[in-house]
Amino acid sequence: MIFKDRSVNLGKVFEKGSAAANATGKQTQAQPKVARAGDSDTATHPFPVTVARVRVEKGVVDYSDQSLVLPFSAQIRDFHGAVTGISSDPASRAKIAFDGRVEQYGSAKVRGALSPFGPKQFTDIRTEFRNIDMPQFSPYSATFAGRKIATGKLSLDLEYKINDGALASDNKILLEKFTLGEPVDSPDALDLPLDLAVALLTDSRGRIDVAVPVSGNMNSPKFSLSGVIGQAVTRMLTKIITAPFSALGNLLGGGGEQSNAIAFEPGSIQLQPPQQEKLVNVGKALRERPQLKVVVGGRYAPEQDGAALRSERVRRELATEMDVKLAPDEDPGSVDFEHAQTQRALEKLLEARAGDKAVDEFQAQFEQQKGRAVERVNPVLAMLGQESADHAFYAALFEHLVDVHPLTETDLRALAQQRAEVVAQSLVTDAGVDKLRVGMGEVEAVKDARDNMVETVLSLDVQQPKK
Repeated sequence: MIFKDRSVNLGKVFEKGSAAANATGKQTQAQPKVARAGDSDTATHPFPVTVARVRVEKGVVDYSDQSLVLPFSAQIRDFHGAVTGISSDPASRAKIAFDGRVEQYGSAKVRGALSPFGPKQFTDIRTEFRNIDMPQFSPYSATFAGRKIATGKLSLDLEYKINDGALASDNKILLEKFTLGEPVDSPDALDLPLDLAVALLTDSRGRIDVAVPVSGNMNSPKFSLSGVIGQAVTRMLTKIITAPFSALGNLLGGGGEQSNAIAFEPGSIQLQPPQQEKLVNVGKALRERPQLKVVVGGRYAPEQDGAALRSERVRRELATEMDVKLAPDEDPGSVDFEHAQTQRALEKLLEARAGDKAVDEFQAQFEQQKGRAVERVNPVLAMLGQESADHAFYAALFEHLVDVHPLTETDLRALAQQRAEVVAQSLVTDAGVDKLRVGMGEVEAVKDARDNMVETVLSLDVQQPKK
């Protein structure tokens, strides 16, 4: 039994006589001193003890924990087996083999060896639990997770190895058909989105299969086995929740660090092939994690996207001025500043936007800045294909048109929304994700483009069951 103060009844059984006397206020008779590893007068020549076999039949292990928000109890029945080779010889190893039934349909198995008088010096124990009903563990989940357990079966493979106080433990946990239940108020509960963690860990067969390695120094006065295990589990859950795509990729045997970042060129909604491959891989992962849905958020970089959009619109207006027919989604292409018709069209665009004197005023500013005269294209000769040799002037004129072209935040947000829609459509058509598992997130601005690419980011959420 674990009491409310987290002390254990077995610990009280093995208290020294002097401690018991002090606790009761009575003087007790001197007790025979039992040899313990580390006692100065017995470590060199301990009293020799050898027990060939201790056998247990039809045993019952009754375990209870009163320190939890909800009291817990469980029984291992038909507990049977033996410990062989018990000896006070420090080099000896006692062999352990026990089996039992947990509640109605669960099983327990313990195998291994240890130094019976110095378990901190050597222990190698493997414990297996199979087919354990999870709802009975609601007191633990309520205390440390703030939730009851609604359904599930538990299997555990626990391997504990200790050498000279150094603990190395491998805990393999398998949960089947596991679902969390109603919340429970607990001051010790983890502040984590556990529904998302469960959805990330649950595979297409409804199983959660994880390994939690644990290590520590048992000789340290601050060592606590339950604390070490709790920290390991918390680290695992925190890592999964804070980097869900990375965790998803690792769980499925691949990398996922950047699989949630879908990159676009500034001003573009065109999905490049490498980004399509990312989405196909996301689709594969979602098929293995049926409790998850993906949320697509639109993003835009005001500076880079703004410049690219203005440039694209000016180039499209230039093509229209030159009677070039473009498809709605066709890129206008680059500008040929050595072409007479292009030069004249650029002048007309600025006049249309800022008035008849706008080109003259821009020319004056350019000449003052460069310290030289500009020879502009002759409108009549331009029709015969004779261009101006001052290509730099017309390149500057184009950049000026881009700078003054009107663009609103609504235009930028529309670009981001279109990107999100393109990604969502690709997830459905290319990656084969059910459209009900693809949601649309918020549109937001990013400070800067990374590697001159604007990334639309995916996030994960829990798929609500169909009603």
